Formats: sequence, C-alpha cells, structure tokens
Amino acid sequence: MAESSSVSAGQVVVLVDRWPDPVPPVELPVRGPLRTASRAVLVVLLLFCVAVGVEAIVLLWTEPTPGRWFSLLFTLLFTALVVVLWIAYFAAVARSAERTRARSRWAEATDRVELLDGTVRARTVSTIEDGGVDSFVLVVDTAKGQVCAMWERATSRSPMLLQTQVPGVGARARVWRLQDADGDAPIVIEVRDPSFEEQRR
Repeated sequence: MAESSSVSAGQVVVLVDRWPDPVPPVELPVRGPLRTASRAVLVVLLLFCVAVGVEAIVLLWTEPTPGRWFSLLFTLLFTALVVVLWIAYFAAVARSAERTRARSRWAEATDRVELLDGTVRARTVSTIEDGGVDSFVLVVDTAKGQVCAMWERATSRSPMLLQTQVPGVGARARVWRLQDADGDAPIVIEVRDPSFEEQRR
C-alpha cells in the first residue's frame, strides 16, 4: 500500500460531488509557495525560541537545581525541541519549493496533459482526534500503469471530511497527467465523494 512519503507535493487528489467536464485543470490545485513575509516571521519566532532555550540552559547550569542529572535532562529536552522546530521549518520550505516546481511544470505543459480512466486499488487514511480525515492517499490503476496522489485537509477547500466520504477500493477515478511523465511529475486524480452517491439512492 502506498505511503504518504512516496507522494510528491504536486500529486493531488481532488474530491468532487459530480464529474466535471473532461477539461484538464488550468492550474495545479495545490497551495502557493511560502511567502517571504511568512518565512521571515517564522525565522524570527525560531530565533526567539533559540534565545529562550539558550537562556534556560544557562540558568540550568548556573542556578541551584536538584542535581546535574536534572540540568542534563532539561538541556537535552530544550535542545531537542529547538532542533525539531528548525527541522519542521526547513521541511516546510522544501515542500513549498516542491509545490512551486510542480505548479510551474504543470503550467508549462498544459498542451501535454492527458486524461486516463482509473480504478482505486488501495487507500491509506490518516485521521485527527475527532475522527475526521486529515489526509488520505489513493493508489489508482490506469491503462498506463499505477499512480498515487494525496488529499490533505490543510490544502482542501472543504477542511471537514468524514471517513465515509473517502472513496473506497474499486471506485472510479479520472487521472490527469503529463504525457510521458516521470514518477515525480504532477498528477491530479479526480474521485467522487461516495456520500453523494448514497444521498441519490
């Protein structure tokens, strides 16, 4: 079964209530790049966290504590927290650059976008605490091979999605892809929300 780590930022699932006209998306339906102002704000916040962490660590080793083990434990804790925050920042920047490349590649190749019919072969669903869907990955079989893409709550226009709205194995899919594309090329997989099918019965 596909894992989310194998899906690039330009390989997206679009959930529709009815099949739209068979016209390829003009733009790749992904978030835009991380703005310079947003990056600057994040860097300032991270530097503030570093400063606070350094001050806390200095206090741990210069002020009375229950023991060296206490100072060492919290030094490691503060250091790990700051490192994780920086890793998350650089990951977000890299993901933003990946989305930008995918959007540019799609825009430059609109005349080479082809439509393939497909069938959902497998799915992986990730949920949040209240049971709603945070993201899901679909693996789709087409006449030209297997493709996979991801739906993410953070980038969807409909942020609240129930598990019953995720298409199951065997569901029909429409795949928009670049002709002769490689494995990292942008893809749009359109699938119908199965809850609309239930409402019409």
